[in-house]
Amino acid sequence: MAEIDLSKLPAGARGWGEFVGWATRSDDSQERYFLELKSDVDLSSKRGQHKVAKFILGAANRDPVKAAKRFGGYAVMLIGVGGGRADGIVPFEAKDLEREVKKLTGAEGPGWDYEQIPVAAGQVVIAIIVDPPTGRIWPALADGDGLFNGDVYLRGDGKTEKATGAELQVMLTRVAVSGASSALPSITVDVLEQALVVQFDRERLSKYIEDSAHELLREIDAPKRPSPFGWELSGLGVTERRSKDEFRRQVARWREAALAAPESGLEEIAARFAVGIRLRVTNPEKVSLRDVRVDVEFDEPIRALRWEDGDDEHARVTLFPERPKTWGSDSIVPLLAASSFGPFAVRDRNRVLWIERSVPARLSLSLDLLRAKETFVTDMDEVVLVAFVGSELQAPVTGRWTLTAGDVHDVLEGQLDLAIDHRDWIAAIAKLMGDAPGDEPGQ
Repeated sequence: MAEIDLSKLPAGARGWGEFVGWATRSDDSQERYFLELKSDVDLSSKRGQHKVAKFILGAANRDPVKAAKRFGGYAVMLIGVGGGRADGIVPFEAKDLEREVKKLTGAEGPGWDYEQIPVAAGQVVIAIIVDPPTGRIWPALADGDGLFNGDVYLRGDGKTEKATGAELQVMLTRVAVSGASSALPSITVDVLEQALVVQFDRERLSKYIEDSAHELLREIDAPKRPSPFGWELSGLGVTERRSKDEFRRQVARWREAALAAPESGLEEIAARFAVGIRLRVTNPEKVSLRDVRVDVEFDEPIRALRWEDGDDEHARVTLFPERPKTWGSDSIVPLLAASSFGPFAVRDRNRVLWIERSVPARLSLSLDLLRAKETFVTDMDEVVLVAFVGSELQAPVTGRWTLTAGDVHDVLEGQLDLAIDHRDWIAAIAKLMGDAPGDEPGQ
């Protein structure tokens, strides 16, 4: 019989497949305090679902020191394996199983998960994986098939049964000595990559806004040919959809907003040239956390922007992309071209890292599960951190983070440092404005 490393959980489809093969060839002596084999559990029935709940409670009540010797502290129940066969079971509704388990263990009960290992057409072996015990005592919270409200169950060699008085006394002593029931996990949160700090000339950019608004309005009173549809035609014979009053109001609104925050005209450029940051959450504990939310915030001038693809060959480096289109260009022709023939892109809205507030930056990360001994890192193509300043910003910039989880009855918090990449864009922006030669932003 091929050897299997029982000191750690199987990994990947191949690892679980080999483990099922090993379990199929094994006899009953392999069923220990860390492993149970079941061939006849119907996970669509309450009876089968309650067997899973009993195993979860029993595994969670084990001695943490003893449990750590096998599977890294985890316990596994293989369903669909037994008697030298791995016939598997038919698919089941995961939400029904989770609902019944929650009734018996509580909404904040022991952490667990499952893996599906295909064994035949339409059949799978289910591996119920219970998180390493913490030393906390988990009683059943309701009556069920083979379970009674208030009883404490314990997984032993080959069986999961109600704890005896002596076993319960040992568990209570362990809790009192170790203080495991009140210990908080030592989570760390940090930001990888740097924030882009852009130095710009606010006065010069404000003058550019004033000049642009004047330029937009300068041609509006030039003679235009009438259209049979009631719109006006530009000098090129293109239909302008806006009235003159609408256009004037549009320019006035843009001018007022842009002068209030001239740096807003640089955001799209910065989002293209900045490197996307990654948020790293490290759980060094032997306990998994469920329903995790991490919030990170910085003081001004740090702002959060959606990452833009800097390698997009169709993208243009443009100041104030929200500036109104020139008079005569907002016409029915480009409208039809865009809707009928123009390229379009569908943005992925299912992002993990969200911008709760742009300025000052506040980010939020939600995870269904942060596994024991796991380091989770977000993707780079989600968020960039940027600051627009008039002079060099002193490094490092500090931020604050908080973490809450369904398993933790407290708020974890800490500080983090944010490294910065300072760039002087004064000359480059002047070039974009047509004032002076300069390098492209980002150089």
